[in-house]
Amino acid sequence: MRRLAVVHHRHPEWVAAIREAEPRLDVRGWHPAEPLDDPWLAEAEALFVWKLPTGLLARMPRLGWIQCSGAGVDHLVADPSIPAEVPITRADGQFGFWMARYVVFHLLAEAQRPEECAAAQRERRWEGRLLPEDLGGKRALVFGLGRIGRQIARALRELGLEVHGFVRDARGDPEFPLHPAAALGEWLPSARLLVLSAPLTAATRGVVDAGLLARGHAGLTLVNVARGRLVVEADLVAALDAGKLRRAVLDVFAREPLPADSPLWSHPRVVVTPHHSGPSTPRAMVPDILDNLRRYADGLPVREAVDRSRGY
Repeated sequence: MRRLAVVHHRHPEWVAAIREAEPRLDVRGWHPAEPLDDPWLAEAEALFVWKLPTGLLARMPRLGWIQCSGAGVDHLVADPSIPAEVPITRADGQFGFWMARYVVFHLLAEAQRPEECAAAQRERRWEGRLLPEDLGGKRALVFGLGRIGRQIARALRELGLEVHGFVRDARGDPEFPLHPAAALGEWLPSARLLVLSAPLTAATRGVVDAGLLARGHAGLTLVNVARGRLVVEADLVAALDAGKLRRAVLDVFAREPLPADSPLWSHPRVVVTPHHSGPSTPRAMVPDILDNLRRYADGLPVREAVDRSRGY
């Protein structure tokens, strides 16, 4: 049997799920913080992991495939210890649905005014002037329209918003008008919502900076479910203070966990969530990787490896 090592903080459930999905594999698991000195690893040719523990690859001389346990692979692509010939694959499972619900929830929390309604309820006050915001026809910009971004865009369209996608190379699309990423600033003054769902690459790092945010306005909400380093956090705080943003909803940060001294924690127009907009679960993700699990068991090359030159 071919060996697949699972190094993950929830390894028991992942090992069980992978064994059930492809019983022809010898699958064993470890927590990233425990000693990884088992001789079994020297014969393993595949690895399921999020972040590589220091020294792990030196114990896996036969490694021929890395399956990332999440959608983002920027940390693996940038790791010099991974040989160039070792393919890295990713999986986003049902992240698109999870993240679409996250974005919609936070947008509707603004539009429906639940906090004001709750305050009126506590005072037993009937406030008929608490009308919800009409989102119909307002413009949403989705930066990054892969599988995740597309699902978010579909959900926003169902709310009646006019949705535009921004991608590295603009192309024709049957569902949404697509624009080059460089045109984002031109569209920002007319947007009600900006959603970040692009991978972290050299081209996207720091894309939301002072220059872009200067095109914002007091009615604009930013939601980041991508990577924290797409945003220059100091510039974001300055833009909020200058009235160039209505609110920032942030699920990802340049440093995680978010440091206790970050001004984002206490800013009145920032929502901080603990990187939970797209939780990785075996039920959602194993179907994404099943084809490659079967190919690996059959001794065949895996498919859809990350293009390291692009970063995704």
